[in-house]
This record gives sequence, C-alpha cells and structure tokens, in this order.
Amino acid sequence: MTVGSNGLAQSVLVVGGGMYVAGRGVDGYRGTIGPALLEARRRGVVGRLAVATTRIDTARDAADRLATLGRDMGVDGTIEIFPEDSTDDNPTGTALAAFRPDAAVVAVPDDNHAAVCVPLIHGGVHCLVVKPLAGTVADARTMADAADRTGVVAQVEFHKRLDESNLLLRSAVSEGRLGDPLYAVVEYSQRKTIPRDVFRGWATRTDIFQYLGVHYVDLVHWATGFRPARVTAWGQKVYLAELGIDTWDAMQVVVEWIQPDGRPFVSTHISNWVDPDRTSAMSDQRITIVGTAGRYQADQKHRGVQLVTDDAGAQDLNPYFTGVWQRDDNGITFDGYGIRSIGRFLDDVIDVRAGRVTAAELQGVRPTFHDGLISTAVIEAARYSIAASGTPTSVPAA
Repeated sequence: MTVGSNGLAQSVLVVGGGMYVAGRGVDGYRGTIGPALLEARRRGVVGRLAVATTRIDTARDAADRLATLGRDMGVDGTIEIFPEDSTDDNPTGTALAAFRPDAAVVAVPDDNHAAVCVPLIHGGVHCLVVKPLAGTVADARTMADAADRTGVVAQVEFHKRLDESNLLLRSAVSEGRLGDPLYAVVEYSQRKTIPRDVFRGWATRTDIFQYLGVHYVDLVHWATGFRPARVTAWGQKVYLAELGIDTWDAMQVVVEWIQPDGRPFVSTHISNWVDPDRTSAMSDQRITIVGTAGRYQADQKHRGVQLVTDDAGAQDLNPYFTGVWQRDDNGITFDGYGIRSIGRFLDDVIDVRAGRVTAAELQGVRPTFHDGLISTAVIEAARYSIAASGTPTSVPAA
C-alpha cells in the first residue's frame, strides 16, 4: 500500500463507474473522478483504489479505462473491482468488508445516495457524494445524522464553489460591492444526449433541476448566505416524453430567499437538458446577480477558449473545470476546479485522520452534508410545486 508524505495510507473506493467517474458514454471525455484520484495517487495522497458498481462489466470497463488513463498519465492506474463475479448482489457491501476503504467517492443516481452512503458512514468511511446530497430531505437528514454520529468527513462535490469566477462573485457580495442584493437569474442547460442516451436508465427518477440546476442553488446560498423560504416551479414535457422518457424537458424555478435582516431576494433558475447535440459545449450556463450598487455577470460557457476542427466544428471549451495538459515527459496531467474539489476532500480526510482538524470543524467552510441539506430542501419544494401546477411551496427546514 502506498504511503504518502503525510505518513497516512489512504485507500479510496469509488461507487459507480459512469460518465463522471471514467467518461463512460461520452466520446473524448475521460471523466473527472478518475483523473482526480490518479492525480492524488501521483502526489502520494491515495494508495489503493477500488471501484464498486452494480454490474461486473461496468466495473471491468471502469478499471480498463483507468488503467489506460494511468499509462497516459505516467501513474499506476491499477484499480480493484467489485463485484468480482456475477453472483455478488451487494458489491458495495463486499468492498466495505474486503477492501476496507478509508474514504469513498459516491457517484450513483441521486435516489441511491442514502442507501449507499449510510452503510459506508456507519463503517467509518469518509464520504464525498456527487451533487445533489439526495433527492429528498428525509434521505438527506438520514445521511447528515449518520455523519454526525460517526464524526466522518461527509461532503457534497459542489465544484462550482472552486470556480474562480464564482469566488469573485462571493467576494463581491461579502464585501458589499453590489450593494443590497435584489435578484439573480441563472440559465443552465445540457445537450439532449444526456437524458436520451447517457442517463436514459434513470432520467425518469430525477429531473433537470435536481440533476443540474442544483449547482446554482448551492452557489446562490454559498455566495450570499441567504436562506431559502419558498419555491415556485413550472415545466414542459415534449421531446423526452415522446421518446418514452417521462421527465421534464425544461423547468423554470423561482426561489424566494430571506436575508439575515428579513429582506427578500429572488433567484430565477431556467434549465433544460434538450439543447441541440451539435451545440458548441456540453453545457450552456450563465448567471447574473443584481444589487442596488452593482451587477455581476458571468458567461460560464464562453470562457474565451474555442477550438475549431474539421471533425468536430466549433467547440467552446472550459479548461478551468477539468483541463488535461501535456507534461514535459510527454505524459499528461489533469487540473482544474473539478479536480481540485475532489483533491480537497481527500486532503481533508488526511487532516482528520491525522488529528489536525475534526469533521465538525469543517462545517461552514466546506460543502458538508448539513450544507447540502439546504439545496436538497429547495429541490424537494420545486418537485412539489411543479406537481401542483406552479403552486408556491414552502421550503422545509434544513
């Protein structure tokens, strides 16, 4: 087992083997979790790695992809797999007992987060879960309570908190440069290939606001410190419903927030996942926040970087999320706020295991499970509102 410069060996289990882990289902994309873990292995933070998925072929595919990636990076890409055979109906439980991870990164469909995370937490495993924390407040509370009882590091992978453009937003708000914040408008969308092809197996178990829009709900909360009070939501079902996928093509969600002094703030979130497959980026995203003394605007699709080729046409790239670079030794390395958000969790685990900090002390400075409860409460209220044809719905206490 590899021992890092910190003197602590760290074994990491990945639960899930899809697009975000190893780029499965998306051409030319190598994932974010896999590259982040191999970069952490490069710097001695991670030793053994394992992946647990529901199917052995998916586990083997993830292992093959990471082995290839490791060769390209000049890093050991070896990863153990669970299930080891087709008879194992609880590969995560088997991995918990046999692999005995120090930490886990959970990247499974939203409605499985509690079922996967809680046994790991009870086993003393530090957990990072991809957004959202959960699809329901009940599941989110169960997860947060389990983390409180065991004292493990328990965080949500809200990587937009590390995007430099969003750090600028938070600073502008906290320093009062916008004056009194009044309202925000968010537009966020993805190509239709995501619900139609990549996530077709579970697209009906989530919605575009829960899967994608939650990023900016967390961002508004984190940047302002405001608390959500009421949600009103509407949506449209046309394209995906005609394909037999019963989920919203687009949603429009208005969140009413309460500032510490009781004044209102309103954010409008417009999201869809039926953008053209030939659009110039996987995601189209922008945010505006207006106050009495200023305006913040960020076009987070058009980063000023464009690649145009005969094969792919025009592509608007965001190298600041998960960028891949050539090394001097002709290998490749990964960096960006997506990579750093996973690396920061791993560093936090090292610090907690070394006794330099406690998990409780990370509350308020990291996207902990308790912090993730807030955006989950907004998700739940939006789901109730849209089911009631746009009836304003109070946000449950988080």
